[in-house]
Amino acid sequence: MIKKILLVLILFLFSIETYSQGCSMCRGIVESDANSGGTGISSSINSGIVYLFTSTYILILIGAGFWYYRSKKNIKEIEKKNKIKKRVASLID
Repeated sequence: MIKKILLVLILFLFSIETYSQGCSMCRGIVESDANSGGTGISSSINSGIVYLFTSTYILILIGAGFWYYRSKKNIKEIEKKNKIKKRVASLID
């Protein structure tokens, strides 16, 4: 199992250049705008990237919160059922 994880990690690290290319048109526009000293489209693209980045993590946090509270509720229900089983078992003995 550890060998598989290590292999995937190594393959990912060696192919990071492939995954981080992005759209060549967007990259060219941003580079030319940044080189000319403009703050037009490059700042807009950066704002869009920040928006997409934060919205994804906000959704992940909301999902994690629902999962956490749901699991806490299940644990409490299981504990209640176990208490009831113990009471019934003590009455039968």
